[in-house]
Amino acid sequence: MSHYNPLGHISIGVRDYEVSKAFYSAVLAPLGLNLVYDSEASHPGTKKVRTLGYGPDPQHELLNIFEFAEDATPPGPGFHLAFNAPTRMAVVEFHAMAMESGGTDNGLPGVRVHYGATYFAAFVVDPDGWRLEAVCKDPEEA
Repeated sequence: MSHYNPLGHISIGVRDYEVSKAFYSAVLAPLGLNLVYDSEASHPGTKKVRTLGYGPDPQHELLNIFEFAEDATPPGPGFHLAFNAPTRMAVVEFHAMAMESGGTDNGLPGVRVHYGATYFAAFVVDPDGWRLEAVCKDPEEA
């Protein structure tokens, strides 16, 4: 029996499609999430909202990004998107890629003992103000 995951995907709005495509393609790669849908590649020249989709594969798209220009506004404090990382090194790479791709540090990679003895996480803010986390709950690698 396969594990049922009740969450299908999350959608966010961003101001700039190209900036977000570069940022999320770099930041999510260490977590095993790739660009699996690009409306520009699938439907060039259409007037619809440009859209990006990220996931481990096209059948498991987890994050949708819609370009809404100045109408895109992330929620305020208290909200963030947390992504599971396969290793602690992936958390470190997530943070480094965010810093190289226009993100802002919101918490360096490290153990957060107040969340758990092995809760290794990093926090960043994307170019639009979305708060993101990468977390690995596995014990330290040898």
